[in-house]
Amino acid sequence: MLMLCAGLLVSCSVAQAATSIRVSGEVGHPGVQVLGASPRLVDAATSAQVNPDAYMLGALWSQQTLVLPQRRLQAGLLYELGAVRDQALRAGNPALATLSGNLRDWLKAMPVTGRRIVHTLDPAALAASDADNLPIDDGDALAYPARPATVRVVGAVVKPCELPHVALKDPRDYVAACPTAMADRDLLYAIQPDGQVFELGIALWNGDAPISLAPGAMVYVPLDKRAIQGAVDEHFNREMADFLATQPLDNAGVPP
Repeated sequence: MLMLCAGLLVSCSVAQAATSIRVSGEVGHPGVQVLGASPRLVDAATSAQVNPDAYMLGALWSQQTLVLPQRRLQAGLLYELGAVRDQALRAGNPALATLSGNLRDWLKAMPVTGRRIVHTLDPAALAASDADNLPIDDGDALAYPARPATVRVVGAVVKPCELPHVALKDPRDYVAACPTAMADRDLLYAIQPDGQVFELGIALWNGDAPISLAPGAMVYVPLDKRAIQGAVDEHFNREMADFLATQPLDNAGVPP
């Protein structure tokens, strides 16, 4: 076609930019998928041939645009845990100092995934729903894990626990099997494998109805807000849960 290119009337072709998406985990064709312009989630999933037995609820979509804000969130949490440790040492509370130091080391080792929380990454559901079949950008990544069989309890615990998943079992029952230390007495955070976070009241005055956890879920036991007051802001425990929600399942792999 004739069009003005760089100030000259010449014959040009309109180039369509390719989009590269990395797909990993339970897929027939792992690796970089080169798609056409303006691709959507279902295009990447179809190109990679996601296995029917992949654990769709634990699938992870990583976006480069979310890496920086999540890195800042991680840095803020690391700073606050350091402040908790310093305050505990000054107050003569070695148990809290040890717990906050261990949590800081654990958090520091976590990857920043750039995970975007969405309703579904199931290829069949994406093909059926325009609302869920969102546009994807060059450099995005998808990871489809195998189905896990456990639930993890982390946070203000003597030692993180990995427990067998039991259908309809409430988060409080998982925590009861995992000794806690310096834990908040009023709240728990249930983190489903799709990244959804639920704050649960567990005291007599704020007790919420039981909920069920899916395989691969995580229960974050928050630090006692009274013990950490002055070292962190009021959103610390919720922000810890939100960052944990960005993490892949252990067997999912981390998008590069």
